[in-house]
Amino acid sequence: MFSLEFFATAIAVTGGCLILQHILLSATQDEPPLVKGPIPFLGSALAFIRNPQNLLVGLQEKYGRVFTIYMAGDRVTVLTDTTFGIPQAFSKRSLSFLHFQISFSQIIFGFTKSFAMNLELQRKLLHKISSVLGSKPLSADITETLKTTYLSLIDDSSRYGRCEGEVIDLYDFCRRNMFYASARALFGPEFSVDKIYRPFVLFEEHFPKFARGYPRFLNREGYRAQKEVLDELGFFSWILLASNNSSADIAGFFFSILVGSKSNSVPGAFWVLSNIVADAELKAEIEAIIAKHYDAETGEFDWTALLQDPLITSCFKETMRLHGNIMPGRKVMEDMTLKVASRSKDDARDVLFRKGSSIVMPANVIHWNPDVYPDPMKWIGKRFLEESQGVLIQGGSTARAYIPWGGGADMCPGRHLALLEAVIQLVYTLVRFDIEPIELLPAPLLEGRYITGMFKPEKSYRVKFTRRKMPLVPVSA
Repeated sequence: MFSLEFFATAIAVTGGCLILQHILLSATQDEPPLVKGPIPFLGSALAFIRNPQNLLVGLQEKYGRVFTIYMAGDRVTVLTDTTFGIPQAFSKRSLSFLHFQISFSQIIFGFTKSFAMNLELQRKLLHKISSVLGSKPLSADITETLKTTYLSLIDDSSRYGRCEGEVIDLYDFCRRNMFYASARALFGPEFSVDKIYRPFVLFEEHFPKFARGYPRFLNREGYRAQKEVLDELGFFSWILLASNNSSADIAGFFFSILVGSKSNSVPGAFWVLSNIVADAELKAEIEAIIAKHYDAETGEFDWTALLQDPLITSCFKETMRLHGNIMPGRKVMEDMTLKVASRSKDDARDVLFRKGSSIVMPANVIHWNPDVYPDPMKWIGKRFLEESQGVLIQGGSTARAYIPWGGGADMCPGRHLALLEAVIQLVYTLVRFDIEPIELLPAPLLEGRYITGMFKPEKSYRVKFTRRKMPLVPVSA
């Protein structure tokens, strides 16, 4: 039996080693400034979990657009320089997205370690997904299924068919309908939407616990919901052939696609619709655009024109800017340098990044920068119109100060589908229903959702839903 003195000595030695290690932490002159944090080993981890946005903005004000945070044994370099640093980071092959997300994929999607480490197979699977979304015939099939399914959810036979001022939660309306329509379009008519929907929603509610690494005994409901979804997805593992891997791993890969798409496109489509509905003048303009692009002879909308309409795309871009909540990350595979402007392009210099460290590029710090986007926390649907340049957007081109989809070879392959989903919901909903807000728009839910995808509303958004007696266009549309 170990004595009390032994345990006391072991604790003292361990604590002493951690303190010494913390004291010895350093960065060379060529590296980004190192923020060690107040607590040995944990460093700034607790401050990041408590309020990441305030931490990152405060450190940027102090150190500039590149600095390294020490957190729980890892060096994580925060890069927000959109002039030189981020474009280079997205283009460098020695910076790896797949290596960066290995540990997350095992926890969140249930990958086995061998599958999580098999990056070549994952690249092939991602390429297959991109090929499907990039194929014109397959994309056309997905689009048609998406439109047909969505219409069936809000037609005369649906629960909304005879709404006369019924008060509904607009987020629940968007989440259920878009999840159902999109899942059917992507996975086919045999996909078990009804069996997956409820556990998936429950998983989403517990997602912050997964992201923060809670052990299973503190996240039992979340893991139970995760297992239910994975079990159902296992039936679809034959769609992507991977003979040397278990169906559970392929189900996990499908789970990652489901989370990456539905957990982001659903709230994205909600924020587009709800922000437009909340602004009566803007809503009238959008309704006029929808009616303009309807062909009574064919009974079809000109979807190409709608998807390219400057005001509609501006509303979508503004939604992604304000409510998009990602932090693209890369693993440094070898010692390397990037040219980085710390405070202005005039002070740009080569900065050294150590092999094994991570680089993250927090979109919110960039998208909520008042120097680029005046009044950054306000949704302004016309912000991205050409005439708004220099007024609602400062500093010229927004290409580098706008990264809702990441960048480089690993840019989100579903970005075009996300716009399509948002526009389909916007068009069909406004055509068939008059929506009257009865309360203010909810704020986005920042707590626990930071860097994990689109922000969801912090509470319900109740509106009056009325079936239009005089549709914007003929009901057959």
